[in-house]
Amino acid sequence: MSNKSKSNSFIIQGSILAFAGILVRVIGLIYRIPLNRILGESGMGYYGTAFEIYNVLILLSSQSMPLAVSKIVSEKLEKKQYKNAHKVFKGALIYGITIGVIFGMLAFFGADWISVKIYKLPQVAIPLRILAPTLTVACVLGVLRGYFQGMGNMIPTSVSQIFEQIFNAVVSVAAAAILVSQGPAWAAMGGTLGTCIGALASTIFLIIIYMLY
Repeated sequence: MSNKSKSNSFIIQGSILAFAGILVRVIGLIYRIPLNRILGESGMGYYGTAFEIYNVLILLSSQSMPLAVSKIVSEKLEKKQYKNAHKVFKGALIYGITIGVIFGMLAFFGADWISVKIYKLPQVAIPLRILAPTLTVACVLGVLRGYFQGMGNMIPTSVSQIFEQIFNAVVSVAAAAILVSQGPAWAAMGGTLGTCIGALASTIFLIIIYMLY
């Protein structure tokens, strides 16, 4: 009965996570339509290039963090090493913050050099600087999600993903619409602002859940 209960719980948790993933993708497809219209061809070029740089940096800094934390925490819990599981979480959090700050500073202070020397597009530095703090937030977010997944609870991760995408969609479109009068690079900055705010909102949500948990 115990194994059957665990199996059913795993199926339910996995289904919730899958549903959240689908919903996040749907929201992403919907908000990109007005964002494309607001940014225009030039704005989308700056926006896409800034995200290209951001994706490389986030791949190097935090992409595997949720899986690694989840696996180690889960192994400690199976052995009933509850204190060690929490030590793993705290250690990973310190590591995540450190790596996130390093990569965030690299993106922020190196934005001009990367944009000019590598991409020959000085305007890309504007949206890239907004994405820089997101690298730090994403590292913390990855550790928190990995911790809850390691605890066998997918609901916080699922809800946080939905929160993140909703904030991302609303802020991206609104900020781009407000800043488009300043030029396509500033409109692209508005679009990237949503990514930062979305990740921050998701992180705050998980911190609150952690404190209650």
